Amino acid sequence: MDRLIDYSRILAIGDIHGMYEKLIVLMDKIRLNSEKDLLIFLGDYIDRGPDSVKCLLYVYDLQQSFPDSVVCLSGNHEAMMTSYVMQKHRNYKNLIADYADVWLDNGGFETYEQLNQLDTEKKEKLLQWASNLSVTFQYQNFFFCHAGVDPDVPLERQTEFDMLWRRRNWWEQYKGEKTIVAGHTPVQTLRKKTGFLRRTPKPLFLSNNVIMCDTGAYMEGGKLSCIDVLSEKVWLS
Repeated sequence: MDRLIDYSRILAIGDIHGMYEKLIVLMDKIRLNSEKDLLIFLGDYIDRGPDSVKCLLYVYDLQQSFPDSVVCLSGNHEAMMTSYVMQKHRNYKNLIADYADVWLDNGGFETYEQLNQLDTEKKEKLLQWASNLSVTFQYQNFFFCHAGVDPDVPLERQTEFDMLWRRRNWWEQYKGEKTIVAGHTPVQTLRKKTGFLRRTPKPLFLSNNVIMCDTGAYMEGGKLSCIDVLSEKVWLS
């Protein structure tokens, strides 16, 4: 991103997981204004849902069209995909290589088949883009990443592995001043002690500066969600 402006809305979209129709409905609802809005996708565009590559192409095209207004972060599923398909390992390469083999059992097989239906040039361009996605983005007092953080480590020292894979109830232990905006763990699966009704697929705003955005788009009764972190307005599809 080359410019710094005061955005009217700072939007974040949680895990899409191949739910293309929900993505299109959601984008129609939020009516992105590329001159006034900043939109951050939190990763996991692929796997589990029926239209992984369509979702990947959509966010790719949107980011290429509006590079100053759209940020696309990597999720653990993109890391698994690129590791498997391109053998592109990050600095935790041994761990991610192990997970790459698990990818096919977590929706990756269907995604792999869809990728192979693309022409070679488009496939390579898409995979190259996915392999170079950032794992975090910071704007004002907000820290965006796919999975979460290690609550015992300063934000500037977080590992890529934690920001892509972290669970372990980090959201209950975080005590930082910056607001963490993350997906990865569907709100329907969070422990009851958060005070959240797990049957309700809506983003969760915790009092300790944590916003959980994965509302289980691919799950039965789940939703794809977008939040404006400034106003805390929520859109669902």
